Amino acid sequence: MTRFASPTTTGALACTVGMTVVGASIAFGPLLADYPVLAGQAWRYLLAGFVLLAVMRLRRVRLPRVRPGQLGRLVLLAGTGLAAFNWLLIEGTRHSDPAFMAAVVGATPLVLALAGPLLDGGRVRARTVAGSTVVVAGILIVQGATTAPLGALPYAVGFLLCEAAFTLLAVPLLKEFSPLQVSSAVCLVAVPLLAGLAVLEPGADLVVPTVSEAATLTFLAVCTTAVAFLLWYGGVIRLGADRAGLFAGIMPIAGMVVGVVAGTSVWTPIGLVGSLLCGAGIALGLRRPSAPRRAPVAGDTVGDAVAETV
Repeated sequence: MTRFASPTTTGALACTVGMTVVGASIAFGPLLADYPVLAGQAWRYLLAGFVLLAVMRLRRVRLPRVRPGQLGRLVLLAGTGLAAFNWLLIEGTRHSDPAFMAAVVGATPLVLALAGPLLDGGRVRARTVAGSTVVVAGILIVQGATTAPLGALPYAVGFLLCEAAFTLLAVPLLKEFSPLQVSSAVCLVAVPLLAGLAVLEPGADLVVPTVSEAATLTFLAVCTTAVAFLLWYGGVIRLGADRAGLFAGIMPIAGMVVGVVAGTSVWTPIGLVGSLLCGAGIALGLRRPSAPRRAPVAGDTVGDAVAETV
């Protein structure tokens, strides 16, 4: 498929599937309610790292040889986009409802649309910013109006920044390493960071999971982490951080759809309107401005005919 499809189509498909998997995994969260969260995340990323290392071995891909600066970026990426992201999610939901956190993180497309080109030395696309704004509006409609105390706002803003950092900090690394190398490295680097946070967390850390907890952790490690990371970073390479960020709008919608199927959520007309807005925003943000047409010159018709024949 990648041979015949354009980079935009391939990247859009990769980001769509990746964010759908991540959004769908929200429905599995209650299955880990009684398991130590940070310790569970450490086991998750350790297993995901081993899975990605096995894929690298099968594909004969070498471990990346990182320079000190690249190692520092990897540590920062794992510390913000993975470890701090999970910690802020846990603490934030203790101070507010999850819908508030999801509504704030819905601004991710707008953050990436503005920060992505600036950090990469490019130009902010007005069309992408407009599409991102529509996506954010759609996410807010899907989540509905939420109320939360002022003390929950720092957790939500930090949660949003960590979500954006997961993409922005990876962009320079993806210019020198493959998505497979970056994904495996960042998972393995995140393990000691999460394990350290787990030690500071009250309660037991080494808990034998039940069958359902073990199955959930395995799903999160293989699908939501290993597979979704590869798809997302592959999409970022093809689309750029700004346009890839548009697809963050798929994540809460996928979670709602899975919730409806599982019977934990109710589909409403407002949710449908929000979903349609997200789709419209993605379509708007991905559109390229049409190239200005020029007047034909002598030989163009013959040249076009020969090109079509070849």
